[in-house]
Amino acid sequence: MKALLLSILSILIMGSEAIAASKSANLNTREKPLVDVDIGGSAGTYNGRSFSEINLGVNLNFTDWLTWRNAAFKRFSSQGDKDISGLDSTLRFINTSRFDSSAVRVFAGAGYRFADPSEKNALLGEAGLALTVGRFGIGGGAKYLKYDKLQIDLAGNETKRDDLIYFITLSGGTGFSF
Repeated sequence: MKALLLSILSILIMGSEAIAASKSANLNTREKPLVDVDIGGSAGTYNGRSFSEINLGVNLNFTDWLTWRNAAFKRFSSQGDKDISGLDSTLRFINTSRFDSSAVRVFAGAGYRFADPSEKNALLGEAGLALTVGRFGIGGGAKYLKYDKLQIDLAGNETKRDDLIYFITLSGGTGFSF
């Protein structure tokens, strides 16, 4: 896991150097949509059992205030629960306050989780806060999931149909305009 995180961080740094060499980033205006990539991790509990998730997100920033985010995720469950993988797709509304070459962003959005197994498909809502300095950022927040189907535990009993996840996201360095 440590080697994977170091590899991803290296890719982000190399990407930022290439972008900086080709064009200076300007946080004040966005003439074209920008695609960028982030990585993240989260943790939570479900029915008294802990889990952790990792994700790789691709963001299509239509404007400074509207982003469509698609993130492939993998949930690692504890105590015999089945691991879950899939795609979270959300539309985020963003409010940005800029300070020189840095920015503070507050975001909130809604979307859908496409999961395997499909019993874990869910509507989702999320909100958070991010700090960006140059092209690098760190953010955090909470994600609420409302599962489409009844949730059944290993003993065959119905369990709760919602979930709350806290997350941290690292971003920056990679991106392009089209």
